[in-house]
Amino acid sequence: MRRKRLNHAAENLCSIFCGWRLTNSFAEIQALGSGTLDIDALSAHCSFNGGSVEPLSIAFELQAWLARDLEAHNIPPSALKEAVLQVSIELNRVPAPSGPKSGFYIGKNGLPIEKGEFFKLAARCRSSIRTDDAHYHSEKLYREQWPVGWPQT
Repeated sequence: MRRKRLNHAAENLCSIFCGWRLTNSFAEIQALGSGTLDIDALSAHCSFNGGSVEPLSIAFELQAWLARDLEAHNIPPSALKEAVLQVSIELNRVPAPSGPKSGFYIGKNGLPIEKGEFFKLAARCRSSIRTDDAHYHSEKLYREQWPVGWPQT
């Protein structure tokens, strides 16, 4: 098995969760609240605080990326015993931030959202990829804020 490639994959699972793609899962995270989210990157199966939940959008992003990466490097998915991401989520409502990130989110009217309540997310991500003979893991801390009710439909 290619040690560097699977180590990279473990790091990337955390990085993808902690990147711009998570925006598509903000509403799902709001609905879940604080707790522990487990994502199986091979199947996109998700559980929250030990109970099964509908897969989040980010779970499908992780699954698609991993499948493409394994295929590109001739690693059969069956060689992996597990590829999971565990995320400890702390989600709170806070007043609108001030400073460099204020006005980063745009409302339906095309104007920056600078007032009202925001969600403040702290996520500690831990990935684990196992094969028969090795274990690869990574950790990353992620912080983000977005307006309550954003994105607006």
